[in-house]
Amino acid sequence: MTTLDERAQRGAEIRARFGGGTPSSGSVPGSREMAPDLHRIADEALFGSIWQRPALKIEHREMIVLSVLTVLQRENQLRRHVESAVTLGLTAQQVIEVMIHASFYGGVPTAFTSMGVAQEVFKAKNIPFSPQLVFDPSETPDDLYQRGVKRRQELMGAPTGTPRPGPVTQAEREFTRLTTEYYWGSVWTRPGLDLQSRSICTLAALTVLGREGPLHSHINGALNIGLTQEEIIEVFIQTTFYGGLPFTRAAMDIANEIFQGNNA
Repeated sequence: MTTLDERAQRGAEIRARFGGGTPSSGSVPGSREMAPDLHRIADEALFGSIWQRPALKIEHREMIVLSVLTVLQRENQLRRHVESAVTLGLTAQQVIEVMIHASFYGGVPTAFTSMGVAQEVFKAKNIPFSPQLVFDPSETPDDLYQRGVKRRQELMGAPTGTPRPGPVTQAEREFTRLTTEYYWGSVWTRPGLDLQSRSICTLAALTVLGREGPLHSHINGALNIGLTQEEIIEVFIQTTFYGGLPFTRAAMDIANEIFQGNNA
C-alpha cells in the first residue's frame, strides 16, 4: 500500500515524462493556485495511480486521452497532450491518425479543430510533419465497400446466430453502404495505427460520449481481436478524469454483462 505522498511523487514523475524531464505546469497553470487540493487529487489518483497501471502501454494511454479530448473538444488540455504524445514516443502522424479516427464519433468538425491545435503545437515545437496521403480517388466505391466489409469482419468476427433485420428504408440501406465504404473501408484501414490501437481509441470515444449501443458491439470486437477483459476495463479507467466517472461506470456495466455472458 502506497502513501499519498508516494502517489503524489509518482504523479510528479509521470508529469515530468510528459514535459521531457521537467514536470509540466498543467494545461491551465493558474488552476493550481485556485484549487491546489484538486490538483493534489489529480496528481495522486490520475498521474500517480491510473497512468502508472501496467495493463496498458503508456502510448495507448495517451491515444485514449487524445481520443477523449478530441471528441469532447477540450482544446486547452488537447494542446498539452499533443505535445506530451510526441514526447512519449508517438509520431506526429499517429497523433493526427487518432484525430482522423475520432471524426466518425465526435464529428468531422471536432477532428478538424483538433488538427488545428496539433498544427500549432507542431510548429511551436519544430515537430516535423508531412500528411500521409493514403486515399486513392482512382478506386471504385466497390473497392472501398469490399475493403470495409473485410475490415469490419476482421474486427467483429463472422456473423453468428439469427441475422439482424436489415434496414427498412432505401435511405438507410444507401447510408449503410456509404458508411461501410468510408468508415470501415477508408478510416479503419488507414496505416499508422494498428487494429488494436483503433479499437482502443474507439472504446475511449464511445465511453465518454455515452454511446452504449455501439460500445456494446465494440467491446465484443475488442475481445475478438485479442484485447483482454482487463485491458478493456483499463481503457475505461483511463478515460475517467478526462470524461467523467459516470461514463466510466456505465461502460464497465456494459462490459461486465458481456464478460459474464461469455464466461457462463
